[in-house]
Amino acid sequence: MEESLSNAVRDEPAIRQETTTMETDCPKDEQCPIIPEPDKIPTVPKVAQSQSALEAPPAPADRSDEPDKPNGTLSKRQRKKLLKLENWEQRKKEKRQKEKEKMKAKRLEAIQQGLPVRTGPSRKELKRRKVSYAEATIEVAVDLSFDQLMIDKDVAKCVKQLLRMYTLNRRSVRPVPLHFVGIEPGGAVERHLARNDGYRHWDVRFSSEHFLQLFKPSRVVYLTSESEHVLERLEEGCVYVIGGLVDHNQHKGHCYQLAQQHGIRHARLPLAEHLVIKTRTILTINQVFEILLNVHMGKEWQRTLLEVLPARKGVTPKTVPVATEDGAKAPESGNAEDCQATAGQSG
Repeated sequence: MEESLSNAVRDEPAIRQETTTMETDCPKDEQCPIIPEPDKIPTVPKVAQSQSALEAPPAPADRSDEPDKPNGTLSKRQRKKLLKLENWEQRKKEKRQKEKEKMKAKRLEAIQQGLPVRTGPSRKELKRRKVSYAEATIEVAVDLSFDQLMIDKDVAKCVKQLLRMYTLNRRSVRPVPLHFVGIEPGGAVERHLARNDGYRHWDVRFSSEHFLQLFKPSRVVYLTSESEHVLERLEEGCVYVIGGLVDHNQHKGHCYQLAQQHGIRHARLPLAEHLVIKTRTILTINQVFEILLNVHMGKEWQRTLLEVLPARKGVTPKTVPVATEDGAKAPESGNAEDCQATAGQSG
């Protein structure tokens, strides 16, 4: 490499002299007919060209993925995300259409084979089935005021669990009044709910107000696994509040602290009293609601818990002494009459 560079430097005066001679012989006229032959055009040695290329300043970095601040345009990465979201919305509609066609084909096949085509209530019957808020013995509310404590992925999981709750309640023989409260206007929960077409037509009461603005504190029982009080029975006229917080234990005990701050009653489900569980006892929002719904329909606690809890938790029944009616206790100080006296009232 060094030898090639020295040769290029040594031949440079000769190249300069040959170029000067050619410029002198040729008049500086645009109409000059003399065109130098290709083999006589001076060239720079390749080694010198390589060296000059090495000394050239580096090209500026491509910043096309950064946002254009003056114009406020989106970056390349943001545009990709928006395009991906649009494609997913389109694929979701196509997937739903394919599922409908598949279900229709299965129904026709069942009709041809003389098999029953429906195992549950029809859609017309479900539309006619409405929750009677006046005749309800209990009510269930989901506290959705935790937008700021969850990432967007966990908010999406929370909304899916709400959809599952609505489906369970709608298909129940004895549905309960369901409230989704504390929804921040324009927040993440409302945004993910809006992705479900017609969610405003659900037989659910949506509200942005706090649950204590909707129900009297004497009626409220906040369900939290950290509570020292066990929910042994459902009290008539009470509103059971489920915390709509999906956080993977990042804010453990947050709902329990809220109940203590507001001075309202709180309780936990009787899992340890009826089951032997070798894993964590953290339940999803829809699982807590399904347990309340089954007990509300008259099922026993132990049977309900065994049916609702997934098999992967490895739960086994525990021998539980049968409690008499006189020995039943309320989840906290106070009795069932506190809720019965204000049943059907809100505000």
